Order: sequence, then structure tokens, then C-alpha cells
Amino acid sequence: MTALLDKSPLGVMVRIARIDWTAMSDDEGRRLREFGLMEGCEVTPHHRGSVFSRDPLALTVGRMKVIIRARQAAAIEVEPAA
Repeated sequence: MTALLDKSPLGVMVRIARIDWTAMSDDEGRRLREFGLMEGCEVTPHHRGSVFSRDPLALTVGRMKVIIRARQAAAIEVEPAA
């Protein structure tokens, strides 16, 4: 069962199943890959921007905290981590 990263529950580790690289610019894709966001990677969403906005989304990737836009998170399909 997959879901989108922007809808994933906070504090729950998930594994990236698929990324729609065509939904973002080349620069955005390169930035996400530099942060280690690739298929098979496990991430934990921590918090969203504010009460009125879901942008941006803070995640942990390995030992690193990363901030991505909700639009980018919506292009990432995740599944429960094993």
C-alpha cells in the first residue's frame, strides 16, 4: 500500500517507493537527490509549516534534517517501513 509523502503521518518512518521526477524541475530533482531522497530510502516526516499551510515539510533522512516543499512531497510515493 502506497501513499504520498505530503499526506504521511508525522513521526512515522516510511520508505520511498517511487518519485515522479517529471513533476519537478531539474534543479529541484538534483537538490532532492543530493539530500539522499531516492527510491528505497527511509524518511521520517516531522512537522509541517503552519496551521494554515502544509508547506514546507521537515523530514529526517538518515541523520540529516531536510526541508522540502509540499508540492515536492506530493510527487513522492511512500510505503510503510519494514
